[in-house]
Amino acid sequence: MTRIVVADLVAQRFSLVSFGMMRIRRLFPALGIVIASSIVAGWFFTLPGEYQRHLRQACFALLSLSNLAFDADSGYFAAPAQTKPLLHTWSLGVEWQFYIWMPLIAAAVWRKALTSKPRIEVLIGAFCSVALASFVWCIWQSQSDLTGSAFFSLRARAWEPLAGGLIALIELRVHDDGGKALRLRKAAATLGWFIFAGCVTYPMPEKAWPGLPTLLPIVGAVLIVGARQQNLLARWPSLGFFQRIGDWSYSIYLWHWPIWVFALTWLSFRGYSVTFAAKMLIATASISLGAASYVLVEQPTRRNRDVLSDPRLMGIATASFCLLLAFTVTAFIRHGFPSRLPSYLGAAEEARRTDTPRDECFRNANSIKRVAEPYCEFGSQAPEAKKAILWGDSFANQYLAPISSAAIATGMHGLIATQSACRPFIDDALKHSSEQEPCRAFNRDTLNLVLSRADLSTVILGGNWGGPDEIAPLVQKLLSSGKTVVLILPLLNIGFDVPQRWMEEQARAGKAIREWKVEVDPRLTQETLRSEIAQRLAAYQEDPRLLLVDPQRAVCSGGYCFLVRNGQANFRDTAHISNVNAAQYQGLFDTAFKAAMRLSDLRGRS
Repeated sequence: MTRIVVADLVAQRFSLVSFGMMRIRRLFPALGIVIASSIVAGWFFTLPGEYQRHLRQACFALLSLSNLAFDADSGYFAAPAQTKPLLHTWSLGVEWQFYIWMPLIAAAVWRKALTSKPRIEVLIGAFCSVALASFVWCIWQSQSDLTGSAFFSLRARAWEPLAGGLIALIELRVHDDGGKALRLRKAAATLGWFIFAGCVTYPMPEKAWPGLPTLLPIVGAVLIVGARQQNLLARWPSLGFFQRIGDWSYSIYLWHWPIWVFALTWLSFRGYSVTFAAKMLIATASISLGAASYVLVEQPTRRNRDVLSDPRLMGIATASFCLLLAFTVTAFIRHGFPSRLPSYLGAAEEARRTDTPRDECFRNANSIKRVAEPYCEFGSQAPEAKKAILWGDSFANQYLAPISSAAIATGMHGLIATQSACRPFIDDALKHSSEQEPCRAFNRDTLNLVLSRADLSTVILGGNWGGPDEIAPLVQKLLSSGKTVVLILPLLNIGFDVPQRWMEEQARAGKAIREWKVEVDPRLTQETLRSEIAQRLAAYQEDPRLLLVDPQRAVCSGGYCFLVRNGQANFRDTAHISNVNAAQYQGLFDTAFKAAMRLSDLRGRS
């Protein structure tokens, strides 16, 4: 693409509209077919809420903004990738956005470049500057933004396509094919293949992507492409079969992920495992549909310009988007057309809701929430209400509804101090050096707040406890400061997505399953962890200010734990409780808060 832009600039015929229409003709027809097919398939395979989300993402994909849509839909409680048929279109969004501003920058630099220097050199310098700025931004954002926004960000990704553009510009400027240059090219190509082999052999951790390690595969690609060596390794992509795969690659890319998502859904609902044979069948289907799309959609669109002129193509694209938008609006009005699926599957989707009564107050991994107030409030608003604070991660925040109801019932007023993936602990530079700084800072600030305010007499602690070593020092610190501690014990370690498995079981049974219980076993109930916590807190068992809330008492009895009861799921994923059944925990907090209130009254009279 860079070569085309520069060639048009040299010939003084560059037009952003013409360049954009070339990209539309190249990318959009096949994309439109895949999106339409996924919408039809989604009608039969996705739940109402998922279908609404899928249609919204389809609209963004047609606008080449899907990277923004998926960035907004990322995070700790985001739907898994296997439920997003158009997730892969995020890269097309980044690519399209890149090819909007790259020609504009190139044209501006080209026209404003001083005649004392070759314009190609000025353009190379400009591309290098922008690529360096993008790479620095990528490194900074990947380390400072813990929500993963760098993955979908054009600013953090622009340096990658710019690397390819720089190869094209440098080749236009340098034409040295002497013996020394050939040897350097051969060495560069060999090094590039070694880098590729290393990246395949030793995959990089997901958390590091994108980031500094991303430089390795990009450098490898630059060395191989820039070397232009005609050795065996360089020639194999041009061999017949591989050339065909290369021609079909765009359409294969478009088809592979929707096929995988819907095939996985079909297999799981019927109780089949994803075998090697199934994976090979999915791969074959992706290649076959990609080849068909190339022959029947891509090629005719590119060649038949007389029949499918630019204005006609834009008219079809605009009409298609308007139809999709109208269907999407209708789907939201009709709540995802729930009547197309058995009614008993709706309860499983309802269980997946992640919103709590004050969801806007839950901090993300960057310690950012959607409201300006430092700490949101819950419970009683009476002036004489006793003060408390809820401190923890999502495993504390999940109980906010029953905690708030219990607080209102007992006359307690509380503050909300909860942050994603950040269990409570006393920050220690040695013990917590591997923890993210926003989490450490949040815990430091919360502890300082608790210790500095005598009116915060009750501290409610909850978290995804990894062990007792962090719980005991924090409990000791709070008790020694005169606080009453309400400690929420671990619930269940289920190991699978409860609503998803419940849907699959009901689909196979062909009827509603209103009760689903499993036998109690030490792994499910986290008996080892609970025993260790009990041992470490044994020294405080006589202290009435340590109040334990055991949520297992609400869902386990008679040697069984209920995953589904009375037609409602008790969990929204593999571990968190569902909002629809959260009220069953209120009695536990009622008891704890009444005890805390009595202790507070005794302290007040003493």
